[in-house]
Amino acid sequence: MATVALLLAAASPAGSTLCSSVENKIEPDMRILESDLTQRAATQAADKLRDMVKRDQLTGDFRFGALNQSKVVYGHILLRQAQSDRKEFGPDSQESRESKDGFCKWLSSEGFWYD
Repeated sequence: MATVALLLAAASPAGSTLCSSVENKIEPDMRILESDLTQRAATQAADKLRDMVKRDQLTGDFRFGALNQSKVVYGHILLRQAQSDRKEFGPDSQESRESKDGFCKWLSSEGFWYD
């Protein structure tokens, strides 16, 4: 979890959504939004997940909660990489395009909440 904490240490820069032009076929009420993937949300999700692991609350009714917390942390990491690459290399760079495409693909296919 120390690695997760380090990755979350950098604040998420504000700005427009990276994936606004990407078609998302996930039902609107099930979608994880870019705005759900803030540093604060990821830090809270990591803390909740750590507590769930400690208490062995990963199966049965707890399974989906643990998976949702994992999605927030993972989505935040992808988002931060895309934002960082855009800032460091420029929006038209290969690095920026690849990390943005990876994030947007994840968001539009795996970015959904478990019930």
